[in-house]
Amino acid sequence: MIALRTKPLRRPGLPFIGSRATVFAAGLLLELALATGCQKVCSDDGFAWQQDASCVAALSATESAGTDGTTDPSETMTAPTTGGDGGQWCVDADMDGFGDPSKCTDVPPGQTPPPGTVDNDGDCDDGDGKTFPGAAPNDDPDACMSDADDDDWGDSNPGGGGGGGGGGIVPGSDCDDSSGGTFPGAAPNDDPDACMKDEDGDDWGDNNPPGQGMGGVVPGTDCDDTNMSAWATCDGCTDADGDGWLSMCDAYPAEFPGPDCDDGDADTFPGAAPNDDANACMKDADGDDWGDDMPTNPGVTPGTDCDDNGATTFPGAAPNDDADACMKDEDDDDHGDAAPGPGVTPGSDCYDQNPVLNPSHNVLVTAPITTGEILEVDPADGSLTPYASVDVGLLNPWIPTSLAVHPVDGSVYAALAFRDRLMTMDYCGAGTPTPLPAAHKKNICGITFDRAGDLYGIDGQVDQLLRFNPDGSLSPENIKPLTFEGKTLNVADCGMAFDCHEQRLLVSDSISGGIYVVNPDDGTATRIADVSQEPHGSGLEYDPTSKLALSCDQTSLLSIALDGSNDFTKLADLAAPVDDLTFGPTCN
Repeated sequence: MIALRTKPLRRPGLPFIGSRATVFAAGLLLELALATGCQKVCSDDGFAWQQDASCVAALSATESAGTDGTTDPSETMTAPTTGGDGGQWCVDADMDGFGDPSKCTDVPPGQTPPPGTVDNDGDCDDGDGKTFPGAAPNDDPDACMSDADDDDWGDSNPGGGGGGGGGGIVPGSDCDDSSGGTFPGAAPNDDPDACMKDEDGDDWGDNNPPGQGMGGVVPGTDCDDTNMSAWATCDGCTDADGDGWLSMCDAYPAEFPGPDCDDGDADTFPGAAPNDDANACMKDADGDDWGDDMPTNPGVTPGTDCDDNGATTFPGAAPNDDADACMKDEDDDDHGDAAPGPGVTPGSDCYDQNPVLNPSHNVLVTAPITTGEILEVDPADGSLTPYASVDVGLLNPWIPTSLAVHPVDGSVYAALAFRDRLMTMDYCGAGTPTPLPAAHKKNICGITFDRAGDLYGIDGQVDQLLRFNPDGSLSPENIKPLTFEGKTLNVADCGMAFDCHEQRLLVSDSISGGIYVVNPDDGTATRIADVSQEPHGSGLEYDPTSKLALSCDQTSLLSIALDGSNDFTKLADLAAPVDDLTFGPTCN
C-alpha cells in the first residue's frame, strides 16, 4: 500500500526573523509597498523594485538640484544576478522558501537583508506556496512544479504564474491535484503506474472517480472507495446480527479481524467464550464467557458450558463440590445445585436458592424430649453435643418426633407427640417455638419438605401420607393411604427425608427395617433399601454429599445406600437414644 506523505515545508536560505506571523506581516508590508508606490514618503532606499516611476523622477530631480546633475539613482541599482559576493536577496511573498526573481536586490556585506526575503531567486510562482522547485519530488526533485494536494506529485495541468516569478511551471503527472488520494500508482492492486484515486487506502482504485476522462483520472475496480474493507463484494459485507462481526467482506477491520461464523446469531462469533478459547467461534447465550457445549450450528466450535441459557451454570461454578465440573450455583455459595436439570453435573446443594443452607453451613442435629435442647450429632464417633436450645417451658410436654427445614427461609419445623399443631422455631435465637395457626389432628412420626417448599408428613397410627397447608391444616384431598405392594404399609416409629438429587420423598420404618420412596400423588411406596437386620428407622435424613441415607433408632446409627443394593454401614453407637435426625442451619 502506498502511504500518503506530508511534505516538510522547504525554505532554503530563509533567515530567522521572528515568528511566522512576523514574516507574514513583513511580506504584507512589502506587497503593500509594491501596490501603492512611495505614497507620502519618497526616499531613495536603494531598492529599485520598491519605487514607482514618479518617485524615481522626483528623487532624480532632487539629487540633480544638489549636485552637478550627472547622477542617476537608477545607476545605484544592480540587475538581478544569481550568486556572487554581492549577497542577492529576493522577495518570498508566498513563504515557500523560494524568491521571486523579479524582486531581488543586492545587500552589501554586513547589512541585514530586508524582511520577507530569501537568498535565492528560484520561485516560478511567488503567489502560490504550493508551487516551487522540488514541490513534487515523485515527479522531479528539482523541477518547479505545483502540488496543491501535498501528495508529492506535480499538477499535470498547472495554472499559476499570476503571482510573480518566472521560468514557467513544469507540468507533473498528477491527474487530480485537488485530491491527496489521487496520483500515479495510488492503486497498485489495479495498476502500479496509472493515475488513480484511492481514498480509503486499500490499494484499489475508485471505479467511478470524479474527473475521469477530463483530468486523466483512470477508473479502477474499487466498488466502494470510502470503505477499505470492501472493494469487490461491496453489497456482501454485512453485520446482520449486529454483533460487530462482519461477513462476506473483502477485508476486515483490526478490532474484528475475521468473518462472523454465524451472522444470524449475535451470541455466536470468534472469541465469544474466552474462558474456553479466546479465538474460537463459539456461542455464549448467557454471557458467562463459557461456550455452549451443544451449539446447533455445525460450523460453531462446542465449548464446555453445559447450560448456555443460565449464567450461573458453567465449569467451576461450584468449587466446593468440584473445581472443574460444569455445575449450577444460583445462590453463589460455591456449592452446586443438587438437581440442576439435564446435562448439568449435580452438586451437593439441596437449597440452591438459599446461600445459608448448604453442606458448608449445615449441622446434623436432633431434638431430645422435654429439655428444648438441640444437640449436634457426630456420625464419626456418636457424640451428642449441646448446640442450641429453645424455651419450651410453656409447651409441656415437649416431645418432638421429627424436625424439618424450610428450603426457602431456613426456618425449622417440629412435629410433636400429643399435640395437634406443628411448631416453627429459630433454635439459634433461643426463643419460644410458635404453633402454626391451624390444627392437623394427626399422630405424626415424621415430616419433611420437598424442593418446592411443600411440607409432608406420615401419620404412624393410621398409616397415611399427609400434605400440609401453609397454616398447618390438612385438606381431605391431601390425605392419602400409605400402601406397599397393594397393602397398607404398617409403620410404627418412622422418619421422613427428601432425596434432593432424585427429587423423591423417603420414608423409613422401624418395624420392617425398610426405606421407601413414596409417591406424593397417591401414597404408594416402593422399597429401595431393606436393612431389617439392624435397628433403625425412627429417624431419617438424606446426606447430599454422600447421596446416602442416615437412619437411627435409639443408639443405633446406620449409613444406607438408596440404589436398591441394601448396602449399609453401621456407624458408631450414639451416646444417648435418638429418634430424629435433620441437617439444620448452623448458628453464627
